[in-house]
Parts: sequence; C-alpha cells; structure tokens
Amino acid sequence: MVIDCHMHYEPSLFPLERMVASMDVNGIGKTALISTMVEPFSLKGTPKKVAGDVMRATLLHANPVGRLVYQSTLSSKGYFVLLGQKFRIYDEPNNETVADAISKYPDRFLGWIFINPSAGQDTLAEIEKWSSNPAMIGVKAHPFWHRYAVEKLDPAAAWCKENGYPLLIHLGAKGGSGDYRRLPEKFPGLKVLYAHAGIPYYRELWAFIKDKKDVYVDLSSPYVNEDLVKKAVDFLGPEKCLYGTDGPYGEQSEGEDYDYGLIKGWIERLPASSAGLEKIFSANFEAIRKS
Repeated sequence: MVIDCHMHYEPSLFPLERMVASMDVNGIGKTALISTMVEPFSLKGTPKKVAGDVMRATLLHANPVGRLVYQSTLSSKGYFVLLGQKFRIYDEPNNETVADAISKYPDRFLGWIFINPSAGQDTLAEIEKWSSNPAMIGVKAHPFWHRYAVEKLDPAAAWCKENGYPLLIHLGAKGGSGDYRRLPEKFPGLKVLYAHAGIPYYRELWAFIKDKKDVYVDLSSPYVNEDLVKKAVDFLGPEKCLYGTDGPYGEQSEGEDYDYGLIKGWIERLPASSAGLEKIFSANFEAIRKS
C-alpha cells in the first residue's frame, strides 16, 4: 500500500470526492490529512517555479543565505508571501474538518491533530479531545508559519512520547523556530517527523538525525524536487524517509486536481530496492503512527 503521510484538507482546491478519485488513479491507499492553514494559492507559472528553484538551490548550496530567502516568504504579520502576493495564514487550526472528512471515507483517510501553542490554544486539551478518534494518528505543528520557538512544543512532545504519537514539525529559520535538536534530545524515544526533507536545514539536519532512532523526514511539498529527494534518501537511507505530498498546494491551475503521482514518481525512480521503496511508501509510516 502507498500512504501519503502529509496532505492538507482544502476542499475549495481539492474536494473530497475528487481527492479519493485521484488517489485511486495514482494508487494511493490512504492519505493522512491536516487541516488547512492558509488562504488557497497556486504555484503555477514560470516565475514561481524559478523562485522555488532559487530557494532550494540556496538552501542546499548556500545555507544560511538560503534561510534568509526561506524566511522572506513569511511576513511579520502572518502572511505567506509569494512574489509579492500575500496569503493569510490561519492561526487556529480546525481539526473538526479533518475528522468530518475521515468520517465520510474512514477506509481512505487518517488525520493529524494540528496544534498552535502561539495562538492561546490549550494544546493539550486539543490533543486530548481529538486523540479519542482512533483515526487521528499523530500531532502536527508549524513553528515556521505560526511563528514560535520549538521549545513551546515541550508539553505536546511529552504527551506524544508518553502516548506513542508521532510529532510532525515544519521548522522555521529564526527565533528558536528551527531548533531541530531540542525535541529529539530532550525527549528520547519521541517519534519526530520533520516535514519537507527537513527544510530549511536539509544536509545539516540529515547529519543530525542519521543515527538518531525515531527521527525521520517526509519527502513532501514543492519545497523539494526530484534531485533533493534523491539526495535525502541517498544520505539517510529509505528507513528514515516517508512519502508525502503537501497537496493540494502545487503547480496545477485553478480547477485542476493535485497530481498525487508527481512525488510518487520521483520515489519510484530512486535506485532503491523494493523493500526500500516499501519503507518509504508505507512501512515507515505504519511503524511510527499511533494505531
């Protein structure tokens, strides 16, 4: 089975019924959903593609300069900035939307409990509320766009470790939001999944987690490309990497469905054994998820 470990539920871009149909076409057995957190946007067009290429190149080859480029996509007032266009970031995740989607297709969807400790949210109460749903298999946090230091996740991390839930984290680049060392070191045994191949650190983070048990990266989003996915798997090995998409945010035009097969194709073309591909596509996810 192929499992997409990282997909946002954004029905205005990708309605549920079309999502299931696309999963069928592309051989995706299950998708782990995260509630939407930003106004809908598209990455279609040459200027946006070039901007993405520049960011990836500087993060890989000119870091920390690349982190400045990465940080420039976030305004101080909480907007995602894309070539001058601003898209509002939602500070209060709505996990109910994910639970509703799961209830309609319980055999196809799982869910991440999305928290934001910087929004005045009682994160432990939010986790407790939704963890009663067996389809909610982990906790998601976004220190980058929600603008907080990783240390604010300590209570959630302690809860996740005690209860066997993985913690999926999208790291920032400053002010403690990118402290990728803190949680694995403070909470050994906590299952940590760093989003988007460990952006914005990539190789630096890979070196840190390579010999760390229970710490992984997902290979999702337009933040990565086929070359970067290959570099991550070459360095870390298939046992540290999970397939994901970060859809429905991609290069499709308005009205087009997200292409589940794009990143899936990158992974299928890796020089990895069938056992290695199985780890990336499903086995690693099944090993870390709370069931």
